[in-house]
Amino acid sequence: MSKANTKPRPQRSGNRERIIEAAIQMMNIQGSNIGTKQIAVRTGISPGNIYYYFNNFSEIALEVVSRLRSELFEILALPAHGPVNPTQVVGYYSGGAEVLWRYRFVISSGRELTHRSPELESSFREFTNEGIEAVRRILENLFEYNPGTNKVDQSLCRSLAENMWVLWSAWPRHVETKNATDQTNPQEIAKGLQQVALILVPYVDVHFYRQVDEGLLYYVSNLKENSA
Repeated sequence: MSKANTKPRPQRSGNRERIIEAAIQMMNIQGSNIGTKQIAVRTGISPGNIYYYFNNFSEIALEVVSRLRSELFEILALPAHGPVNPTQVVGYYSGGAEVLWRYRFVISSGRELTHRSPELESSFREFTNEGIEAVRRILENLFEYNPGTNKVDQSLCRSLAENMWVLWSAWPRHVETKNATDQTNPQEIAKGLQQVALILVPYVDVHFYRQVDEGLLYYVSNLKENSA
């Protein structure tokens, strides 16, 4: 099976973009213990110029969450009609792994970040609820067109979607705890998504899942080769 395609992120430029990218990168390293002063030092953009674009760090974080939402939900979109095929399922997982790596602090430590403002907290809550619903729609499609031996009703489908979302969002923290370090890497994130996919095993056709598993193995192996 060929590697599932994921769309490249649009290339942006300018000081506003540099501020946002610096915030994403710094949060992944330092958590939420950063602000506009630290971003100014990292980017070389003066605090005055930062305030030209954003009134405070909470506004920067709100834009980060907005971008996270748009990037992930573009990946999790269902086809216009008909069944989701194995390559598309691999694309959901591989794309989800890439988004999880890029925004790993925001996703796995959202509560730590969003206490800064009610607007941030509301935005992240909406992101979580929309994410679970997006996963539920994908699962509903899989269970309808490629059912396994165990039947799934609406209640179980919702529960499985929430379980998968929790595992996906918590994986970076789990890796850090298991390794006793704040460091992780894209390969460990991708391996985690392989394990999240195991939830599907009892509920989808065995031949369908085998194709998904082969695609995920290819994706993770390709990451290893590229990181060598």
